[in-house]
Amino acid sequence: MGITIRTAVPAVSVILPFYNRTATLARCVDSVLAQTFADWELVAVDDASTDDSASIVESRRDARIRIIRHEVNRGAGAARDTAMQAAQGEYFALLDSDDEWLPRKLEAQLDALRRSGETAALSACRFEFIRDGRTITLPKPFDPSAWERSLHRECTFGFGTTLVIRRDVAERLGGFDPELPRHEDWDWILRAFEQGETLAFTPETHARVFCTAPPSLERFIPSSHRFLAKHDAGFAKFGADHRRRVIAYHFESIAGMAYEQRAYATGHRYLLRSFSTWPWRSPVPLAALPLGLVDALCGTRLIQRGANLRRALFGRQLDAEVA
Repeated sequence: MGITIRTAVPAVSVILPFYNRTATLARCVDSVLAQTFADWELVAVDDASTDDSASIVESRRDARIRIIRHEVNRGAGAARDTAMQAAQGEYFALLDSDDEWLPRKLEAQLDALRRSGETAALSACRFEFIRDGRTITLPKPFDPSAWERSLHRECTFGFGTTLVIRRDVAERLGGFDPELPRHEDWDWILRAFEQGETLAFTPETHARVFCTAPPSLERFIPSSHRFLAKHDAGFAKFGADHRRRVIAYHFESIAGMAYEQRAYATGHRYLLRSFSTWPWRSPVPLAALPLGLVDALCGTRLIQRGANLRRALFGRQLDAEVA
């Protein structure tokens, strides 16, 4: 039975940016309508869509849904900022327009936050990550005492769809970085941990995150560099070796994405930068250097098809894509 408590001010404001999402918005919005916790508002920001996305949201005739429109496309971070500025709830719950929630998502995470008392101001849940017909459950087992340090290297929490955050903490963090076309939610949450916030994790699966298309290198590479520059002092706080490992890790993620998109020169460059930053590890990924030459000349995909190399080169890339 659903919880139907209503107040003048909603408990939760669902923050939903969208841009040209006619293929996924119905599923996304309907998953909010299906929540067992009903004391929410949905603040949907149309980031200057050129298709019929807005009409899909409008067709769900529910007084809890509001649409705000941008006249020009400003990006997901700016759209979330607009939604948060207009939101009224005590908590903000982020949702990406190509994803969906399972029915008990808000109920479970709000319960986790309230049971934590004043200890936690943020919550995330386990989720299904779906790509190319393959589904895996994330995040994998982790050490909850090392949130900040683990977020330096990877972000397997799907914060754009799993995060619930107390309003006052979100306001204290300020807006999303407009110069980050990727990693903007990852950067935002890492700032919270750098300020000493903690997270109440819900181990049950309550969301589905869909990888509809890999990010372009033109967006991914500058975002990675800006992310590294912004948090360099935070990396160094855990020691010089940790800092070098983190930088090498991100360079290897760029290399893996470049190889997948057949940008072999870029892949080689970042793979070598990764090893020059932290050379004390398995040399297996360096096999991509000769294999990339064969792939480039013959149109093959030896790098991707080699199971062991794929694990070495792309095992961590999934984390970057989720972020």
